[in-house]
Amino acid sequence: MFSRPVQALLLAASISFGAEAQIRTSGLDDVNAWNTNLLARGERALSDRIWTSSDPDFLLDLMDSLDVDTMTEAERDLLSRALRSPSAAPRGEGASELQTKRLELLAALGEREAVSELGRQVDMLPEGVDPDAITSDNRLARGELRLVCDQMSPEAADKFWLELRIICAIEGDNLGDAELALELAAIEEGADPWVTETAIAIIAEAEERPEARLGSGLQVAFSELADLEVTPEALETARPDLALAYANDRANPIELRVVAARTAVAAGLMDAPQLRSLYVDYVSAPDFEPETASEEAFYLLTQVEEQPVILRPGDLTALQPLGVEDEIDADEDEAEEIVPLERRRIEALAAALEEARASEEGLTTTAALFEDDLKRFPADAVEQDEALSFARAAMAVGNMSLATFWLDAAGVDSGDASYEVDLMRGYGLIMSRERNRATIERVAENLIGDDASEEVRAQALALFAVWTAFDVSLPVEARQALATQVDEAASRPSPGQLVAIDAAARNGAHGEAMFLILNAVGGNPAELSPAGLQNALSTLRRLGAEDEARELALAVGGF
Repeated sequence: MFSRPVQALLLAASISFGAEAQIRTSGLDDVNAWNTNLLARGERALSDRIWTSSDPDFLLDLMDSLDVDTMTEAERDLLSRALRSPSAAPRGEGASELQTKRLELLAALGEREAVSELGRQVDMLPEGVDPDAITSDNRLARGELRLVCDQMSPEAADKFWLELRIICAIEGDNLGDAELALELAAIEEGADPWVTETAIAIIAEAEERPEARLGSGLQVAFSELADLEVTPEALETARPDLALAYANDRANPIELRVVAARTAVAAGLMDAPQLRSLYVDYVSAPDFEPETASEEAFYLLTQVEEQPVILRPGDLTALQPLGVEDEIDADEDEAEEIVPLERRRIEALAAALEEARASEEGLTTTAALFEDDLKRFPADAVEQDEALSFARAAMAVGNMSLATFWLDAAGVDSGDASYEVDLMRGYGLIMSRERNRATIERVAENLIGDDASEEVRAQALALFAVWTAFDVSLPVEARQALATQVDEAASRPSPGQLVAIDAAARNGAHGEAMFLILNAVGGNPAELSPAGLQNALSTLRRLGAEDEARELALAVGGF
């Protein structure tokens, strides 16, 4: 219920805007919502028994225990596909609460289309989930601000609608109504400070304004309305679908389109060839100056070799343009060094991959960008550490044949690097159809040998559990290592959880099994015991989640 002042403001706002309330489709039988296919084109349903053969209250407890924010990408992908798969409806009085929780988790995962579609078919919406707001926000992202303003509900007083009311007033050049909407938002504490600051700047005709934001369609619409500057920081934190739209708009500056494209690629909304095409345009500009290792590498890799490049000893990077400098003043002690273009390319590519590996974005996006370039160099032209860097990149994009080429080129047979090579070879077996027995035995022997540290042996036991789950035949040494393992701390999952996961899967309670697994993993797949890891991966494969199981296994290995 609203206070009298707020009711008055709402009435005034509704008179000012004269908008008709949106009509939301509702009243459908809630059971139909369970059968709705929320999957994208080409995706397969995970199971048609996610919700059946389980007690709704137990499922609800398991779902309440999940923390989406701490999940790995593999866990999020598994949860998302499970929640979006059509399935038979659960039995019991708790079904409606279960549906509400399903919507809440989908919203937490950012599955906007699924929330919008499913939310119109159920009667109990979770707090903060508004399908109408999602639909309107998507329209705002498409540039349909006037249409959304015309159809806006005058009664709604949630945060989205309060902010929209401000923007619509400004868009209609009704600054008095905008001030009224700002006052209403202040009373309800519903407007973001950025929205308020931007609105005040427009009303006051101030030259200094906030930077643009692309976290929602509403922010995009207001940024365009206020003519705010789009920065790389805004694109790096943009909602992926909005970053994709920005990257595809040829009217935007190419250097910013590249940043937006990286955000979209990292979210799986754009493929690497599209990003590469943008980079070609970017580095081809006459005034291009590389600022990152990735840009330097791409610049060098796209140049035609005409002349050697002369570098002075002590140069920090090789950023100077290709060609011979006209004059170099050097002391006699500073002998000039001619560096072939191929060597510069190799060094720059390795540096770009290592820079990406240390970044929050991770290696995968950069590795996908340079995958074709990883195939162009002969093995004898690459140093050992560079070959290892190339192998990691190939692993990151799932190209095991290329990874094997560079692992062979590295030729590491001792030290810590050899353990890393063997782990890469070991995890590569789950992505390969060819499983050489000699390779399996050599990897196992090295990882559990007398020279291996306790850390390496622990990684080996996890690898052996992964092998077992993916039907890789374990040599006797690996079986002995598993059999003699002694857990000093409580293992995860507990023995009881292991039995419960297996029993749920066998009894057809597939959702129960998956939510038990997600609770056991808890955002830390590498901390699972070998038994827990093997149980989780084998169960997921049995339930049809082959891709998610492989993704989870590679996350355990750090790939």
